[in-house]
Amino acid sequence: MALFLVAVGFVFAAQMRSRQPIRQATALPTWRLQELAVLVRQQEEARKALEAEVDQLRQKAREYQAAMVEDRGLSQAMAEELARYRLILGLVPVEGPGVSVAVAEGTPGQAGVLPPTLEAQDLSGLANELWSAGAEAMAINGLRVLASTGLRQTPSGIWLGTTRLAPPYRIDAIGDPDALQAALAIRGGFVEGLRAVGLRVTVQRHAVLRLPARPAAEDFRFARPPAEKQP
Repeated sequence: MALFLVAVGFVFAAQMRSRQPIRQATALPTWRLQELAVLVRQQEEARKALEAEVDQLRQKAREYQAAMVEDRGLSQAMAEELARYRLILGLVPVEGPGVSVAVAEGTPGQAGVLPPTLEAQDLSGLANELWSAGAEAMAINGLRVLASTGLRQTPSGIWLGTTRLAPPYRIDAIGDPDALQAALAIRGGFVEGLRAVGLRVTVQRHAVLRLPARPAAEDFRFARPPAEKQP
């Protein structure tokens, strides 16, 4: 029994001695643990910095996208406004419903009475009647005119701007045909006055009228935009 106990004690002591070097080998010193903690903290800070940079880049991308959308919207709005002004200024051909007004001088009367002569003010009055009735575009003898286009009478005939008009005279106006025709048919109106003096006026409705663009405007020789005042 004594020998058995001695043997068991010897084996137990040997086993404990064999485990101690393994524990010493696997145990990390304190300074090493501190270094690892510092590295982990640095990696965590670097990760947070990268995440913040990614968020900033995403925000910039959203801002750039919004700016592109805004620029496209602004460009589209400017293009639409430019197209509207070109339409108002008569720089593009147009088409639409409207009426045409043909004006001709009467036939000679009895006893050699001369027929009434059509003058520039007669065409101008008809054009004003149509503008007042809501005409959106107009042409006289195929020449596009604006509300500010001048008609003048000279010894050589009627002039529209720098173009001399020749009979037959015709005014084409795009707008609501009912409103335009009603304005010209008013009793005691301008058209009735022209017919009363012997001029022949014929009004015809059209489902579609096509008007050309106005001729290129001449350069200004005297008019200039005012100079900006220096602060």
